[in-house]
Amino acid sequence: MTKRKLWQLLWRHYRTLLLTAGVILLLAGIKEGYSVTHNPSLYIAAHATNFTLTSVTGVRTIASLGVSFVLGILLFLTDNFTNFDQYLFSLPVTRRRIYRRKIGLLIGTLISGYVVMEVSFGLIAWRAIVNRHVQINWNATLYEDLETLAAILTLSLLAATFGLWVGHVFASVLAAFVFTCSLVFAYDGLINVVAGLTGLKYRQVDVLGRLQGHQLSGVLTILALCLVISGCLYWLDQWAFEHLSLESSQDFFRFPQWRGTVLGFSIGYLIVAISCSQFGTGILGMVTDNYRAQMPLLAGIIMALVVAYLTWSLGRWFLYRPDKFRDVWTFKKLA
Repeated sequence: MTKRKLWQLLWRHYRTLLLTAGVILLLAGIKEGYSVTHNPSLYIAAHATNFTLTSVTGVRTIASLGVSFVLGILLFLTDNFTNFDQYLFSLPVTRRRIYRRKIGLLIGTLISGYVVMEVSFGLIAWRAIVNRHVQINWNATLYEDLETLAAILTLSLLAATFGLWVGHVFASVLAAFVFTCSLVFAYDGLINVVAGLTGLKYRQVDVLGRLQGHQLSGVLTILALCLVISGCLYWLDQWAFEHLSLESSQDFFRFPQWRGTVLGFSIGYLIVAISCSQFGTGILGMVTDNYRAQMPLLAGIIMALVVAYLTWSLGRWFLYRPDKFRDVWTFKKLA
């Protein structure tokens, strides 16, 4: 099968999903553009220097993140239930080529959709921005757009990972949502752990917090970080797609040999994200009515044990025995 025929086949199958994503991004740009023109004094910040620093980035940001997240999951997850994977794997073409074409469709749709969204917003809001005498800093605008685009592409590959590795709809969406939303707290918890072990202050360890996104050095650092993460996810998902078994297409987790590793990682990750971060101190404050800047050691240990037990139990349910919900809360070996 030629490259062109493979492209055409994949495009015909996913075109409704891809076009819907593009239309949503286009409508988000148009909506915010008209918001600026109708009430510029409300939506344009006093000292705005570029398009992305106006106070109307809410809809565009939500649309970009939401579309990249949903599109990344559905591009791989839906094939489990339409049996399209079985058809693709029967074609005279390697799985690696199929995977690369699907990722190409994902990345191409998000890049083109984001560009269309920003252009439509700029064309509609341009007159209002000029009338407000906003001095556009085109370098800052470009830096901000590159950072946002890198972030949504990384998010889409992260979502694609859950759509590919987890075969169950509920489990895939839930795991992807929890992991994505907890990344900020996981980073905060990791910084707290490193600061506690090294005796340094939080600001000294928080490398990302010191980055200047409006400067070239900060932009390059963020782009490099997103590139490394995206490259790892791309390689990981390529390996998974090449070793995917159709027999486990409906399972909660489609690679049984990695269940123990995933369970161990989940336990450690959630302990750091909950017990060692501001999220954990917030929970402790709500329970005790005593809000503190740092987690007390004894309370942190108790919370870590609780999180580990809950993650271990739910992990055994999702990964090993979805039909044994009661037994996973006990310490007996699952049959």
